[in-house]
Amino acid sequence: MSITYYLKIRAYWFFNTALGKSILKLLSGFVYVKGLSEGLSKSIVNIRNKLPFIISITIDAESGYVKKNDHRVWQKSDPNAYIGFYKGIENWRALLNKHNSKATFFLSTNCFNAKGEEYKKIIQQLKLLLKEGHEIGLHMHPDSDLALQASLGRRFHSTSAKFFSSEEISELIAEGKRLIKRHLGIDAVSFRWGNWALSTDAVSALEKNGFKIDSSATPGIKGHQHSGMSYDWSNVAFHYPWKLSIIDYQNTSHQNSSVLEIPIATFNFLGLGLRADPANSALLSASFEHYYKNADRSKKKFVFVVISHSIESAYEDGSPAKVVGVMEEFIIHSKKHSDVKFMGLADAYRLIS
Repeated sequence: MSITYYLKIRAYWFFNTALGKSILKLLSGFVYVKGLSEGLSKSIVNIRNKLPFIISITIDAESGYVKKNDHRVWQKSDPNAYIGFYKGIENWRALLNKHNSKATFFLSTNCFNAKGEEYKKIIQQLKLLLKEGHEIGLHMHPDSDLALQASLGRRFHSTSAKFFSSEEISELIAEGKRLIKRHLGIDAVSFRWGNWALSTDAVSALEKNGFKIDSSATPGIKGHQHSGMSYDWSNVAFHYPWKLSIIDYQNTSHQNSSVLEIPIATFNFLGLGLRADPANSALLSASFEHYYKNADRSKKKFVFVVISHSIESAYEDGSPAKVVGVMEEFIIHSKKHSDVKFMGLADAYRLIS
């Protein structure tokens, strides 16, 4: 474990203690989002924010789990740790159903490589998601998706779409969609590239394969620039849904594809660019409050997209991990606003299109 990652884990542990949460709440005034009508008078905000505020919780469903020291075991390091698909999803289901909140689960098809009882457990959880009204979309991790590799007959060594040709991208997306159809009998319409690493070629491939929604964008944030997980949304300063460009995926003005980008909510805090993620403890609720007060809802409903992972909800023994508790606090907090509605991305798409 690198020193940087160790410090990140220790910070995560501290800011999820009672003292740490209290400190973050005291500092919540430093949360801001560029381009969301800051500085408007209270009367103008009240006029503009007359339509419902939609929250879409999105869970990237992958292999892995959380160790007791809060270290994450991700799919890339152990693709055979299928517990993230069944106990991880089960823990999220319990929370979401408790609060009558629907969500979108972006599914890595690596789960279909499981065998025997583990495969049965996974399919059971996925079918329960559908029965309970949750949504399943496609999540792309080519370098750790053993089912996708087996189906296409070759290995892949990168996550990011930037390292694949347009033909390879189209093949990957088409095969991922086919695997979900084969195992679950549904046509996925929503998509997220792993590590948020979409590309312009991927936009055309999504359109070609019948996807209506992408939620890979992290406006203003880039990362992993020197690895196979490289992603870049640093040129995007827009937080409302837009039609993706087939010329430049970061251009929000072209609007020349049929794929609607519903971006993950991002915010700034003390010089850091962060995502709306329960891993950020009390800052999740603070970022929600900023969006709720400042996002323009005078003509269209706003969609606040929260991201988490199936692996982050489960320790190795299957018991719920800390992130579940943070998400519950967020759900309870946000439901204090009567005009807040929870729904999956496909339902949100139908309301805002």
